[in-house]
Amino acid sequence: MVDYLESAIARGMTEFGVSDHGPAYFLPGDHPLPGTQMAGSELSRYVDEALCHQEDYADRIAVKVGLEADFIEGQEAVLGRVLEAHPFDYVLGSVHYVGNASVFSRARWQTERAEDTYAEYYRLVQLAAASGLFDSLSHLTVIEAYGPPVGDDLVTRLYAPVARAVAASGCTVEINTSGYRKMGGDEPFPNRRMLRELIACGVPLTFGADSHRPDEVGFGRERAAALLHELGVRTDAPQRVSTRRGSLLAFRTR
Repeated sequence: MVDYLESAIARGMTEFGVSDHGPAYFLPGDHPLPGTQMAGSELSRYVDEALCHQEDYADRIAVKVGLEADFIEGQEAVLGRVLEAHPFDYVLGSVHYVGNASVFSRARWQTERAEDTYAEYYRLVQLAAASGLFDSLSHLTVIEAYGPPVGDDLVTRLYAPVARAVAASGCTVEINTSGYRKMGGDEPFPNRRMLRELIACGVPLTFGADSHRPDEVGFGRERAAALLHELGVRTDAPQRVSTRRGSLLAFRTR
C-alpha cells in the first residue's frame, strides 16, 4: 500500500482510496480464488494495515479505507455481515459474474446470446444499486467490452433503467479508466453512452484508475476529465457527495 500512496502523492493527489478486491465470500473455503481475490482470513489484516496508513499519512494525503466487493444475488445478507464487521469509509460494488461465468470471459459468447447476457448483467447492476450495500458502483458496461456488439435500440432500452435505479439508490458511479488501458480504445467503464444516461439522471461520478500496480495510479485522469467536459460536466472542482458510509469526492452532474 505504501507504494500506491507514494505514487498518489507524487502525482499531486490530495485524497486516495485504497480498495483491494475483497474475499470471495460466496464460495466455500477461506481462499477459493487465489490470484484474484484475497482470502477471507486476510481481510482484517488488510483493513488494519490500511487504517495504520490512514493515520501515518494524514499530514500528506487523505487515505480512504475501502473495499471492492462482489454483488451476488441472494448473498446480500452474507456480504452485509462481512462489510459491517469493518470500519470502511466506502465500498465499491461490482458485478463480476453473470450466470456461472465472469464478465471478463470471452469463451462464454460461444454459447450465449449477447442480448440475454447483457440484460441479465444490467438487471444485477440494478439490484446491486438498490441493495444498500455499496457507496459506489464499479466499471459499469465492462461486460460489453469483452462481448459482441449489440444494436443501439437494445443499449437504449437497457441503459435508461440502470441510470434511474442508480439515481434512486444514492450511489455514485466510478469512471474506471482501466477501459482505456485494457481495451486500447477511447472508452472508459462505463462507456460514454451510459455516462450520458447517468448524467441525465444526476448521478454523481467518481474517478478510479483500477490500478493493479503503483505506476497505474491516476491513469487516464486527464482523458476522463476531457470526456466529462465533452458531456457537459464541470471537472474543475469536485465536491463532497454524501454516501451510505460517509462521503466521496465526486463530480456533480446536477
